Amino acid sequence: MSFRKYFPAMSWTERAITGRIARRMYLAVLLFLLLLGTAYRVCSYVLTRRMEAVITGLGKLEIDKSGKEDVVRLVPRLVRWEPEDPVKRTPETGDVDLGTEIRYYVTISNETSWFRYYEYIRFFRFCSSDAKITKDDGEAGCEYPLADLLGFRYMAFGASVILLNGKVTAISYGVADRFTGPRVFGEILSVRSAHSFWVGHRASFEIKSTDDESPQYRVEGSEHGLKVLYTYDAPRELMAHAFHADLSCFWGLLGCRHVKQIAPQLWLDRNRIEASTLARLQSEKPCPDRILAGRMRYLPDTVVVILKSKEFGPQSVTLGNQSVQRIATLYEPVETVKGGVVPKGIWSVWAEDTVPFPGDYRRRLPNRGLRWAIPGERVLAFSNMRFDSCVILPATPSALAAVRSVEAAPRRREDQLIFGLM
Repeated sequence: MSFRKYFPAMSWTERAITGRIARRMYLAVLLFLLLLGTAYRVCSYVLTRRMEAVITGLGKLEIDKSGKEDVVRLVPRLVRWEPEDPVKRTPETGDVDLGTEIRYYVTISNETSWFRYYEYIRFFRFCSSDAKITKDDGEAGCEYPLADLLGFRYMAFGASVILLNGKVTAISYGVADRFTGPRVFGEILSVRSAHSFWVGHRASFEIKSTDDESPQYRVEGSEHGLKVLYTYDAPRELMAHAFHADLSCFWGLLGCRHVKQIAPQLWLDRNRIEASTLARLQSEKPCPDRILAGRMRYLPDTVVVILKSKEFGPQSVTLGNQSVQRIATLYEPVETVKGGVVPKGIWSVWAEDTVPFPGDYRRRLPNRGLRWAIPGERVLAFSNMRFDSCVILPATPSALAAVRSVEAAPRRREDQLIFGLM
């Protein structure tokens, strides 16, 4: 039986899709996509090399030591922001260091091409907008995986250097792998320096247990993005980790699926800090004297008071709209170590039964620190900040010496926090 005779339509279709002309068309389309993908990857390679050159230059600068000539010589592509900006003290900033600031910045991205691609492709969409869930649980159409397959990926980079009275006072940069607004929320890697950490009008903010563990070098985040905060006096070997970034995944075959592709050492540092924090919180001494130095040096608005216990027992505590019973201690203020005059009245202090798990706020740990004190016992109480752990601890001679012997870090205007530490 002749297949062509009894099934002419199917026979013609087979010849059409497997014939010489069809094979040539397939080869032409394949070559076109290969050339297009190569062109995209070459452009991405050039952009990432420029970004890496800036990051390397930033890593060579030293805060409070490098001058304007060093900035211009070591960091390529920087543009000076005009005019010069005089620093003034206000009720919001408090007693910041005075002087004149000069700002340099650089921006490198393919946003223009990315938006042009989006404008073109939206007229030829062939799948619904919720066809793909992105790595940060956002919705995106299938036109984005198509661009990713060809090596065309969104990338944006921004860096800045601030000089105060002729010396570098702040360094920051961020690498974004997805478009969001504001851009900081789309960054897969963010690095920023600081002298101290504070919020306008002496407002409070959260201090995590990992911040106590590593006050000079703070690394937090997930596989979708890491944020690094380091102080001006952090060890140089740790600071070097923040400026060793490999951006080759942007032009690689699979793209940047995990932050450790870009900064593997920072990922290890993050895990190390969380592991050491967990070990401390689970030990017999979860609040050692060594964590006090970081609080006193880098948190200028922390209030530290010596309290004397009067009694402890069940107290009614308001949590939200509910009144619950907690074991609380009544204290009498004895002395303000830092933060002003001795407060009047009786303090009622209570501590949570649990503390947040380092790196995972969905989990909790038993609070092994001091929760209440026997009558007559003196404690150190830390207030005006939302400490995750070690809010109160025994006022031992070593603890008092650790608190009183620390010199506070400079308070600079550019160190003011907007959304908290991280």
